[in-house]
Amino acid sequence: MQPLIITIKQASATYPVYVGRDLLDEVGRLATPRGRVFVITSEALRARFGDRVAASFEPAADVIVVEEGESAKTLQNAERIVTALLDRGAKRDSMVVVVGGGMLGDTAGFAASIFLRGIDLVQVPTTLLAQVDSSIGGKVAVNHPRGKNLVGSFHPPRAVFSDTAVLRTLPPNELLSGLFEAMKGGVIADPVLFSLFEERHKEILALEPALVEELVERAIRVKAEIVSADEREADLRRLLNYGHTIAHGIEAAMQYRGITHGEAVAWGMIGANAVAVRRDVLEEAARQRIDATIRAYGPSRLPLLDPAAILAATEHDKKNTGSERIMVLPRRVGACEVFGVSDDDVRFGIDEVLGVASAGSE
Repeated sequence: MQPLIITIKQASATYPVYVGRDLLDEVGRLATPRGRVFVITSEALRARFGDRVAASFEPAADVIVVEEGESAKTLQNAERIVTALLDRGAKRDSMVVVVGGGMLGDTAGFAASIFLRGIDLVQVPTTLLAQVDSSIGGKVAVNHPRGKNLVGSFHPPRAVFSDTAVLRTLPPNELLSGLFEAMKGGVIADPVLFSLFEERHKEILALEPALVEELVERAIRVKAEIVSADEREADLRRLLNYGHTIAHGIEAAMQYRGITHGEAVAWGMIGANAVAVRRDVLEEAARQRIDATIRAYGPSRLPLLDPAAILAATEHDKKNTGSERIMVLPRRVGACEVFGVSDDDVRFGIDEVLGVASAGSE
C-alpha cells in the first residue's frame, strides 16, 4: 500500500510527511541522503525499530544510542549527541535520522540543528504524540530548569515518516498522550476530527487501523496548514499551544515526572476552556462538550499540586510577550484565538483544573 503524502510548505523548506503502515523499511529508499547517515534512537527502541530503519539505507546507517525520557531532554544530552557525531566522523553532508518519540526528536533534532550549523534531519516518530505534533513544523528544543523547550531552534526536517503500525506497541499512557494532542487539533481547526473522538471512543482506543490513519492524517493536516502559514510562531502558529499554558506549568510543577505531555495538555485544555467561559469567549455548553470528551479518555489523575508553583512556571511560557501573558482560548469546536490574559485569568484556570482533578479522584 502506497503511503499518503502530506506536503509541508514552510518559508524555509518544503518537505513530505509520509503516513501509512509498515514504512520503517522504506525510509532509506525515500529519504535520499547526500552523505553518511546516523540513526539516533534509544536502547529500547533500537531493537524494535532503530536497526530496521538503519538497515533500510545502503550502506547501513550508523546507530547512536541515547537516553530517552523528558528528564533527558537537556543541553547536556544534546552536547553528547554532537560529540558522538564528531567521534564517528559526521560531516556537513551527513544526515541524522531520529527514530523515537517527541523527546528524542526534539533533543536529537536540536543537536542536528547546531552541529556544523545544521545538517539534514529526518524524523521517524514512533509515538502518536510525535506523529501528530512534535515531528512536524521544524521546532526542535531542549528543556531548561526554569521551563520547557526554552532552548531551541527552527530546523525543518527533510522528511517525516509516520508509520501507524508502530502505534500498537505503545503503552496506554503514551497512546493517550498522542490522542489528546490530536484532539487538540480538532478543537483548534477541525470539527470533524473532534467529532470522531466524541463519537468513536471505543474504536479509537482499540486502534482500528483505518480510523487511526484518518485521525493521524487529519491532525497532521491541521498542523501542516498552520505551520505552512506561520513558520516561526509570529501569530497563527501560536494556536497550536491551546492547552499548553497550564500544561507546561503542571509539567514543571511535577518536575516532568508522573504525567505525559499529552495528558498535561488535556488538563491544560480544561483550564483554558474555563478561562474562555469566564471571558465570555466560549459558551458553557461547548465547554461541557469539550471537557466531557477529554475526560472520557481518562487523563492521569494529578497529585496534590501548589497552584502558585504552576502559575510561577507559566511565567516562562514562550508565548508571552513583554509583560503580557498570552493564552489560546476556544470560541467553539473548530475555532480558537490568541488572547492577552491576566494573572487572575491563568490562576482561575489552574484552580479549575485542580478542582476538577480533585473531584475526579474522590
